[in-house]
Parts: sequence; C-alpha cells; structure tokens
Amino acid sequence: MSDLEVWPLLKNRAEAILWLRSDLHAKYYRADNRCLVGSANITSTALGWSHQSNLELLVPMPAKNQQLTTFETELFRGCVKVDDSIFDQVSEVVNLLTEQKIYVTPEQSLILDLISDEIEAPPHISVDTWLPILRHPEKLYVAYSGQDGSLSTTAKITAKSDLLALSIPKGLPKSTFEKYVGVLLLQKPIIRKVDQFVITPQRFGAVRDLLTSLPCASRSDFDANEAWQTLMRWLSYFLPDRYRLTVPHHSEVFFRIK
Repeated sequence: MSDLEVWPLLKNRAEAILWLRSDLHAKYYRADNRCLVGSANITSTALGWSHQSNLELLVPMPAKNQQLTTFETELFRGCVKVDDSIFDQVSEVVNLLTEQKIYVTPEQSLILDLISDEIEAPPHISVDTWLPILRHPEKLYVAYSGQDGSLSTTAKITAKSDLLALSIPKGLPKSTFEKYVGVLLLQKPIIRKVDQFVITPQRFGAVRDLLTSLPCASRSDFDANEAWQTLMRWLSYFLPDRYRLTVPHHSEVFFRIK
C-alpha cells in the first residue's frame, strides 16, 4: 500500500498486516495463486460502483509468472510494516499539508535544478540499503530551497543524493519540510529497523553493530560509525519528539520516547 487510510479498518482484523511503500504506483493484486495487474485502485470509482466511474484495466495473470514474482520480491525489499505510531506520524503531516493547502502529486516531485548542475550526485542507492549521508541535517533545507551557494562541495553532493532518495515535493516551508522528511525517514526499511531497535535504550556500539548486519553494510562506501552518527543526527533533528539522546558515563545512549 502507499495510502494508509485503510489502517483503522484493518488493524483489528486477526492475522492482518499492512505494509507501506511510499513510491508504490503499480496496481498489483494477488490472492494465493490468482493475480490481477492493471490500473485500478480499490475504490468505488475504479471498480465501477459510482455514477462517474473511471475506465480501468485489470488483467488476470498467473501468480508464478517470473516477472511478477521478481516484482513482488523487489516490492517487499522496500516495505515497512505499519503500526499506530507510523499511522499517527503520517496523519499529522497529511493534516498539516491539508491545512496549508499543499496538495502533493507525483508530478510535484522535486526536480533538483535547484542545486548546481555541475555538482554530480552519487550513484542511485536502492531503497533497502539507503541511509542519509549528509552529515549535518540542518543543511538539507538549505540545499532544497536553492540556497546551496553557502554549502561546501561535499555538502552539496550529499544533500543532492539525499534529496533524490527522498523525492520531496517542491515549495514546502521549512517547518513542513522537516516534518515531511521525518515521515519519509520512518518509511525507509533500515531506519525502521533502527526505530524498532531503540524502543529499548541502546548504546552507540549496539546500533552500530546492528547496521553492520543490515543490507546497508554491503555498500562499498559503508562505514558503520559514520553511518550511525549521521543517522542519529537526522533522527534527532527531523523527529525530535520521537527520540532522545543521553550521554551517561561518556557513552551515547539513544532511545525512542513515543
């Protein structure tokens, strides 16, 4: 799913699980060995139950089709499991966008012409291995808002990479941008695993070791200490009401508070 409105109806059903992937656009339905692929969402308009129905297409296909099994594998590599915490966080941002009359569509995804064309971003990183690389998260909005002239070359490159990975719509004010980024972070698989891990307070080394066991460790540029230090800064900056950092006995301890 890419839309969470169904969560209140689904969460109390026995054995029901809702998975979220923010970049999902395909219409793919599978029940055991039966599969439908096409254009229709599960809505009254799409299914022909309203007076002004859409013209849609759904084609039955064998679930064992190699292309479909490959798609499903790739789909779940980038999914996170929904719970009340994720739902509340997303709902808060959706309500904020509605209040500010900001309507996000796929066509509004950020086109990074704001950052100098002579600055090349690092190669694409798949969603299941992605972690932020901009060391100072407060500089992300500087790059996003087209004021990157004050940034170092390294900051420009890493900011561009992170903005590409997050695909943020244009024109958000700073406070809304920061909440929007916070919600997007919780939808990244590795960050979600860290989020679950720090429900119990964890020392720096414990989270560092967790990261070395996750798919991000397969990247050639991976450094566990730097990765956790950067991610910790991002979580503290973009989700300040969700996490706390303490330093008892000269060792950083990071944990969730909600």
